[in-house]
Amino acid sequence: MTTDDAGTPPIGDRIDDLITAADVAAEGAERTDIIERLARLGVARVTAPAGMPFDPTLHRAVATVPATCGTDVNTIEGTVRAGWRHRGHMIRYVEVEVRVHR
Repeated sequence: MTTDDAGTPPIGDRIDDLITAADVAAEGAERTDIIERLARLGVARVTAPAGMPFDPTLHRAVATVPATCGTDVNTIEGTVRAGWRHRGHMIRYVEVEVRVHR
């Protein structure tokens, strides 16, 4: 990791470190604090609620499950790992399970 003249890591490295910390932190005050720190840097946590249509500009399908009816095809079953957006640009896609026709 590089640093600036004051010994501070570049913003991208700090964001990456905070995202990693948020991923491993337990639910509660610690994770909330990290997410708030990321928000101050312009980074937002992104999830995909069940039933939401799969959107490849936001989601990365990591698993599939059978749809229970035709209207469920190509919708989200659940979030496997949250994604992150920085000032409108996805820096990590939401990893999701997608309902498919079988």
